[in-house]
Amino acid sequence: MKIVTPKQAVDAIGDHSIVIMPGGCARASAFYAELVHSVERFKHLTLCSGFSFSPYSYLEQGLGTNTRYLTWQASPRIRELFTKPDPSKVGFVPIRLCDVHQVISASGEIKPNVVVVQTSRPQADGCVSLGISVGAYLDFIRSADLVIAEMNSNMPCTHGDSRVELDSIDLAYEADDPMWEYATPEAQPGDAKIVENVMSLVADGAWIQLGIGSVPDRIMERLSEVRGINIWSGLLTGGLQSLIEKSAQTPRVVVGELAGTQSFYDFCHENPVIEMAPTSVTHDIAKAAALPKFTSINSALEIDLQGQSNGEAIGGVQISGVGGSLDYIEAANLSAGGVSVIAMASATSNGKRSKIVPKFSAGAVVTTPRYCTDYVVTEYGIARLRGKDLFQRAEALIAIAHPKFREELSRGMN
Repeated sequence: MKIVTPKQAVDAIGDHSIVIMPGGCARASAFYAELVHSVERFKHLTLCSGFSFSPYSYLEQGLGTNTRYLTWQASPRIRELFTKPDPSKVGFVPIRLCDVHQVISASGEIKPNVVVVQTSRPQADGCVSLGISVGAYLDFIRSADLVIAEMNSNMPCTHGDSRVELDSIDLAYEADDPMWEYATPEAQPGDAKIVENVMSLVADGAWIQLGIGSVPDRIMERLSEVRGINIWSGLLTGGLQSLIEKSAQTPRVVVGELAGTQSFYDFCHENPVIEMAPTSVTHDIAKAAALPKFTSINSALEIDLQGQSNGEAIGGVQISGVGGSLDYIEAANLSAGGVSVIAMASATSNGKRSKIVPKFSAGAVVTTPRYCTDYVVTEYGIARLRGKDLFQRAEALIAIAHPKFREELSRGMN
């Protein structure tokens, strides 16, 4: 490993490179700033990233003339890039998270030349920690020709498979910038009832997976009420601290990404309860399915009367990604005593549109096929679709739709 400046790190990137950028709450601010300053020297550069909570300043300040951006997860801070997509500048790659480490690899369809990561400072064992953001980055590091690390003093060292040997890093620079923080979204009027309905499906002794957002975050805060649960998830937020502190018995926690406040990150530092794992583990369907009572709790943008859900696009605009929900839904369906839940508000926040629809509009996509969907939960109740015919599915979904849309949905059955 060679210590360099951010400018020297950017200068080391070859033209025509595919560069994997940090994800989750990890970021590399000094690298971003230097990339913006130097980007016009590239004749062809491709920047790739997955889901990110932190702003990508190199995108906010405009891509270089010869720079293209690819993502497999259109996170909130970059969704505007897809409102007027230019295929020559911005691209979305549909990938399930269980496949990311295979598709983006030295032997895969997208071959990464450079990977940029944010890590802890070097530790006594001769390693740095990927801290709160492991994801697929261990696999990316093994595939890339050039590994660049921002070694940040505020990045916690986490247990599990988060360590990277210094010999695996080519160039590094030190930083003391604050970590990016995630705050639970403001609760919506129906959230409390949705949480209650979901909690009624969580059994003692279950292994739980949670998506992100207002409802999953608040479910996490309630899980200490359930006996003997454990956690297996791609990403967890600050409610995990409350769960660990309040649980009568210490749960096992296996997770790939963490998002919260610096106080939460300090809690995660060297915490042996929290076992970080790469995407190749957290989203391995067979591994999750082998867990007893595996309970998958995710959401969707809309669901049609057949039971297929769209969690990615509205009006033809990509606002999310395939993600890992289907990985976990399949695992729950295969698990002994497993349960898969799609939890969502019955209507949009302004109340003008039902999120249970007769059929998808043009531009919508199917994220979860109808044959995989089991429980659907809204503030008006619980619909179990597994084993029901199409007519019975429609009836069950209409029963948990917002009352003002039920008559219209009933007409849509015909």
